[in-house]
Amino acid sequence: MEPTTTTDAAIPAKRPLFLTILCILSFVGIGFSLISGIMSFLSYSALATAGNALEGVAAQNGAKAGEAANALANVMGLDYHKWALVALIQAILNLPILFGVFMMWKQKKLGYFIYAPFEIIQAAMPLIMGLGLIGGLSAILGLIFAVVFVVLYGLNLKHMSGLKADGDKSEKPAAANQKQSPAAAAVKGGTYYEVRVSNVTCIPVAATFKVGLTVTAKKFVSDAKTGKVKEEMINDEIQIGMLKDGKEIYLKSYKFTKTITSLNLVLSQKPDKIGIDPYNKLPEKP
Repeated sequence: MEPTTTTDAAIPAKRPLFLTILCILSFVGIGFSLISGIMSFLSYSALATAGNALEGVAAQNGAKAGEAANALANVMGLDYHKWALVALIQAILNLPILFGVFMMWKQKKLGYFIYAPFEIIQAAMPLIMGLGLIGGLSAILGLIFAVVFVVLYGLNLKHMSGLKADGDKSEKPAAANQKQSPAAAAVKGGTYYEVRVSNVTCIPVAATFKVGLTVTAKKFVSDAKTGKVKEEMINDEIQIGMLKDGKEIYLKSYKFTKTITSLNLVLSQKPDKIGIDPYNKLPEKP
């Protein structure tokens, strides 16, 4: 089936519960991380200032014990200047991470490719900054959680749309590219139709997909002599077709007797697009 008729609508997918839970957990975690990062920055900055004062006193008194303690602190990764910088960087990195999670909440794949690298970098910062044994242990623990979430989000990529922005119209509905049907072009009088689908939803239910849509179908009769057109009550069969990966997975005729009709269909596969009158059997209004 090559839908070229009045409507070829993309099927929006409902966000899965698993992805919703992951995003909520990330939103909460990012909030805590941002607050703790700022507090840690202030705390480590204060400790670094106090440490500088103690080092000055030790230098004046020639305290060997103080120098030994400082050397041990460096090995353990207790450089408060670096910890303050790490805390600040980690707090700032929450911003692109938050943006990435928000994009995934909107089911955009771009969000994953923003989130994943910044999440890994944020967790690895103590190791990147060379914060010794404590920094290494902290980084390993953080990386474990980061990798787990990156993998879990990766499992949900199939539920997200492509990297194109919403404004990208490279994939236009068939309505924007349709050609007038031969039947409509051949005559100036006769019967014509205006049909389209809207309010399309697709909800996974067990091993099936419940597709909902609204069909608007209008019928017009044109007088060949006067050219006047009047609308008539529709009472016609019109085909509904669906595609997955460019292949037809559903095609069925429905009789429409009202201008607006709601349909609920159950499919074994999730469709990518839905079209009404996919083979242009109805003459279109010129």
